[in-house]
Amino acid sequence: MIEMTPALCNLQPSRARMRQCLEGYSLTVSGLDMGYGERCGRGSDPRLTPLQLKVVNRIMPDTTVRSQAWQHHGACSPLSASSYFRQITNYAGVLKLPSELNTGNSYTVSKSRFISQMTRLNSGMSSASVDLICQAGNRRQSVLTDIHVCYDGGQFGKCNEVINSCGSNFIISGGK
Repeated sequence: MIEMTPALCNLQPSRARMRQCLEGYSLTVSGLDMGYGERCGRGSDPRLTPLQLKVVNRIMPDTTVRSQAWQHHGACSPLSASSYFRQITNYAGVLKLPSELNTGNSYTVSKSRFISQMTRLNSGMSSASVDLICQAGNRRQSVLTDIHVCYDGGQFGKCNEVINSCGSNFIISGGK
């Protein structure tokens, strides 16, 4: 689950104090739902070594987001916290995203073009492997807030619970 940080920082004022908003991240990872259920952690925080925490911080800089990902998804899986976050960093390390997501500028893009870029950049990915989530922004335009990339085993798979709320065109917010 990938979050478009500038869009969420602008659309949800409660996020303004989060590290990724303050430090100007263009996107962050919010978790990995492995299909084992939700909310198994009962308040437990993930225990990571300082080195692993440094690696995870690059894609999940906020402590609360990491704890929620672990409590909602990771703790339900058979993986240890270390293995869960290693899986997230492995997936994030090989996923290729369209360049518009990292420019710092805002763009209006067509959904079909964006999906075709994603599938062209990532061998084995189909349009069914991606679910785009948008929220209404200023002037009621759709703003991309989340990209869910679905896996089956170690390969791209078909998304089962699709939200697909972006319509045919949407804005990628660069924060400017």
